[in-house]
Amino acid sequence: MDAGIAAVLGAAVGTLGTIVTGWTSRSLAKMQMRVESLRERREPRRSFYDAFSSAVAALHDHLQPWVTFGRLLDSSRTPSMEGAGSVSYLRSSEFKEGYMPRAIELADEVSRSGRHVILDGPAHLEPFVTKATELSGELVAPFRIMQSFNRLSDDVGDSIVVYGTSAFPDKLKQLERSVRDFLLHASTALDREVAT
Repeated sequence: MDAGIAAVLGAAVGTLGTIVTGWTSRSLAKMQMRVESLRERREPRRSFYDAFSSAVAALHDHLQPWVTFGRLLDSSRTPSMEGAGSVSYLRSSEFKEGYMPRAIELADEVSRSGRHVILDGPAHLEPFVTKATELSGELVAPFRIMQSFNRLSDDVGDSIVVYGTSAFPDKLKQLERSVRDFLLHASTALDREVAT
């Protein structure tokens, strides 16, 4: 009888061992799949974050000399126009060839890469992306207007746009701050993914 009980207990322990081993293997496989899934999500996010911040930095660097110095050298502004609400008479001929299309192209890249960040998440990064995208659009708005005039006009000559650029230095600083804030929050988001 003792040998029979021992055989039954041995079989039960063997069965229990098999069940525990199977459960452990399944749990380990699930954990590995989760880690792999997180890694697969993290890498594209990281590349989207990098592309977005690089696009914003490139636009900032492209516009910075004009915003900081070029507007001040604008010969079409008169002293009576200075102050709140001052405007600039921007002539397409005053810009180096390719400068305006490149600024527009860079702003479009900010928008495009920003959409990837928003689509791939996480959602709490959306306000930072939106802020940078809106500032990018505002900073190149006069160039878009001039480009539209050039498309509409049969005359390929010089287009002039009257535009209030007095807020541009502040907007350029905001653009720089917005990408810095974005990078801090994006880094935190990536770190959270690794910790979970």
